[in-house]
Order: sequence, then structure tokens, then C-alpha cells
Amino acid sequence: MGQTKKRHKAGTFKPHVKKGDEVLVIAGRSLGTRGHVVSVDPQRERAIVEGVNLVTKHQRAQGPAGRQQGGRVERPAPIHVSNLMVIDPETNQPTRVAHKLVNGKWVRVSKRSGATLDRAE
Repeated sequence: MGQTKKRHKAGTFKPHVKKGDEVLVIAGRSLGTRGHVVSVDPQRERAIVEGVNLVTKHQRAQGPAGRQQGGRVERPAPIHVSNLMVIDPETNQPTRVAHKLVNGKWVRVSKRSGATLDRAE
């Protein structure tokens, strides 16, 4: 399983999930698992979610005198953003995302409750 191909040029694809969002996995082997988004790669349409899509990496010891211990390490692998649904902060249920113009700025809004998903800046 190698690196996925970049599908978009930088700045052309905008995923519905952002770093820090709580999401629910709706497809794949981690189906039904909730977690927080650690990072998003819009060019590859993938996100890393903590505790989701864990893979075992065989890590070699690093540095002099085994500074970093080797062994088998479980770490989250990227998951496609289409397999994720954002959790509505008001109802604590999965929701679709809409975009709304508020005070001259586009913000993400929950389709379920109408609550704003973006944090105030």
C-alpha cells in the first residue's frame, strides 16, 4: 500500500472536514468509530483521525544506543474524507455540512440543527 496520487492542484478542493472536528466513520473497517481530525490533506482527499484506521508499523530503533525504541507501533493511517461525517455540536449526531454567508464570511453550518461548525476567530 503506497502513497496515494494527488488528485487536485493546491487550493482547488475544499473538504467538508477541518482539523479539530469530531467525526464519525461511515464506511471502512473502522465503521461507527468517532474521533477528532488530526490533519487533512486536500490534494489527496484524505484525513487522519485519531484512533481510526489504525495500522501496525514495524519501527526500527533510531539513534545511538536505541534512543527511540523499535518494535511494532500502531498509528492512524489516512482515510478518505467521503467516509467521514461531521458530528453536530448541539445534537451530538452525525450531520451533513452546508455553507452560509454570515457577516460577509462563509461559515460551515450543520444541516441537522443549523448550528455553526466553525470556531469563532
